[in-house]
Amino acid sequence: MKMEFVGLRNLNDLLGVRSVGPGSHAGVCSVYAICAVLLLVALIGTLWAHVARWRGVRVGSVALGAAGVVLLAVAVVTGAHHSVWLAGALLILGGLAGALREGEPWRWGWGAVPALLFSVALVGLMALNASMWASHEPRDPRFWQYLFNTVYMMLAMPLSIAASLGLAILLSDELPTGPIRTRLIGSLLCLAAGVGTFLFLLSSGHGNLALMGGLLWIIAMLGFAFGVVSYRTVFYLPHFTSGVAMMILWKALYNPKTGPISTALNGLCDAMGWSWRSPAWLMDFTWAKPALMFMGLWTAAGGMNMLLYLSALSNVPKDLLEAAEVDGAGRWSRFRHVTWPQLAPTTFFIVIMAVVGGLQGGFEQARVMTGGGPAGATTTLSFYVYTKGFEDLELGYAAAISWVLFCIVFTATAINWRFGKTLEVDS
Repeated sequence: MKMEFVGLRNLNDLLGVRSVGPGSHAGVCSVYAICAVLLLVALIGTLWAHVARWRGVRVGSVALGAAGVVLLAVAVVTGAHHSVWLAGALLILGGLAGALREGEPWRWGWGAVPALLFSVALVGLMALNASMWASHEPRDPRFWQYLFNTVYMMLAMPLSIAASLGLAILLSDELPTGPIRTRLIGSLLCLAAGVGTFLFLLSSGHGNLALMGGLLWIIAMLGFAFGVVSYRTVFYLPHFTSGVAMMILWKALYNPKTGPISTALNGLCDAMGWSWRSPAWLMDFTWAKPALMFMGLWTAAGGMNMLLYLSALSNVPKDLLEAAEVDGAGRWSRFRHVTWPQLAPTTFFIVIMAVVGGLQGGFEQARVMTGGGPAGATTTLSFYVYTKGFEDLELGYAAAISWVLFCIVFTATAINWRFGKTLEVDS
């Protein structure tokens, strides 16, 4: 009688690799795995060193910048995937940020060790990459592709948080609306301008521009009538709408033939004399992920994060801002040294929820807008769990993917909690 642990077999099929061809060597696979683990550990150590202000972090930052330069050089010479370019640029920016950090001496210390190990592990992975994947292949290459898709679409997360903060700052102060007579006159003028703009553009054959111009004047009218509350409501409106309905609307907007986005871009290119044409967006392998990322950025910018930042900004002590202004601090200095530290607890909570939601998200967009395509370009791990469990009826394999996803979410949350709480206390 043969006994087999099905769960372990599923995990092995999910995460394991297998040799292909006669040139495979187990040592290459082992060293490659060691470099991958060392890279992850060194990355966590580098973050820890910067948060704890270990001596030598500036020296280590130079090593990170050098690793980024190497990545960009390899990308230029070999024409590598655009993710290599992105990783190199991020490493260079991170190295410059650490090297230009104020108050840190240019001395060797333990803070440089994680960055050096990170650079060594990265170079090792690059050196072994060709021979490793020439002799081995993942048992489930789709899992790694979909994990990459999940992480790639999370790159819009910092932009969405920054956009939410920017909107909250813009909408935190009341508008000087004036007396009722002034508000009434301003509202009527905006309404008249909106109707005139709509009729003029509609008679010229620009229906989409007519609708957009009229709506902008209507929004301005609401600002005159009700103040900043109307703008807060307008930016929060997407969250009053059903997610499925909003995704169907965006799918229509991205239509390459009749969608307003493609129509506007093609019209602009024709007016400028350019030959460039808008891509097929959701049907294009290259543009499908950026299109979903832009939709997510638009949705998240005016959502709950904006409300949380509005609440946090209202709790910033006014006397601190006034004292900083009396001392001669400009707007940027007041924000950097007074407002931003007061927002640390809110930012910590937003980042935690954004990371968890990003790793678990992507199902609705893939299910409603793209079906996971084209060629799996928009399939995330959550959608992969659904397809394996409820379409292929491989419930055990779907459970294995869920456990791996749980471990990734737990690790990311633990790292965020450790470093976020430290930054919150320091601020």
